[in-house]
Amino acid sequence: MSKKKGSFEPKSLLIAYKELGTISIDEFQQAIIADLQALKEIYNVQYVKAPRLKINATNEYGEPVRVRRPVGGYIYYMDTHHYRPSCKDYDL
Repeated sequence: MSKKKGSFEPKSLLIAYKELGTISIDEFQQAIIADLQALKEIYNVQYVKAPRLKINATNEYGEPVRVRRPVGGYIYYMDTHHYRPSCKDYDL
């Protein structure tokens, strides 16, 4: 009797930036914008649900740094600073 394994099909999309190496935050921003534009125009992605972005913060030499709050202390999680009006959740 053979054991049949189900096919693995990820439910999300991973965009890899590893090949870029250590880049500035401004260059990373441009890369994200370009990739989102490609998803929209080439792959016809129109909506996303619960997207996540993992950042490995470094200095200019690629050495890891911890992200500090302006008033002191470190952060490990950050909610988005993007504001979405609640009226977009309703058909008004």
